[in-house]
Amino acid sequence: MVIIKEIIIDGFKSYGSKTVFSNLDPKFNSITGTNGSGKSNFLDSICFVLGLSNLSVIRASKLQDLIFQNEKIQNKFALVCITLSDKNLSKKFFNFENLEKISFTRKILASGKNKYFLNGKNISPNKVLNFLYSINININNPHFFVRQGHIMRIVRMNSWELLQTVETAFGIKLYSIKKKKIQRWKQIN
Repeated sequence: MVIIKEIIIDGFKSYGSKTVFSNLDPKFNSITGTNGSGKSNFLDSICFVLGLSNLSVIRASKLQDLIFQNEKIQNKFALVCITLSDKNLSKKFFNFENLEKISFTRKILASGKNKYFLNGKNISPNKVLNFLYSINININNPHFFVRQGHIMRIVRMNSWELLQTVETAFGIKLYSIKKKKIQRWKQIN
């Protein structure tokens, strides 16, 4: 099972300076705090580093909106780094041997340029997303990460809607759609 070992947030939204979250429990963590303390921005940072493409989900209209700014500090970048751990990571990621942890970093420059790093080395966004998909992390799936306010919507779903949500969350729906396309293609040919 893949677990989060550490999260580093620097210049992202309300995190103006480098903040490190480590010693996370492998089974359960809770984010608590007063209103305005950065709880939502902490979760937004995780979504961001895991490749979120729809910025409206994290309450932003453009990448530069994610860079911390105030009257005193004008950050030139925002950076989020997440370290994942799994005893079987090297089997899941083909170019590494004896790997038990891996770090992904996503950095935005004030110019709007977006960079991804794997263990400190520049890498294309597609390679990061493909790896994350291979370990069943798809942050762009609307049901992968249940955000604040969405739980009541799920509770009120009828059985058909709930089944569709579960199939989408686990990636089953994607395969059933592909299967139907192939079946239609076979009927035509």
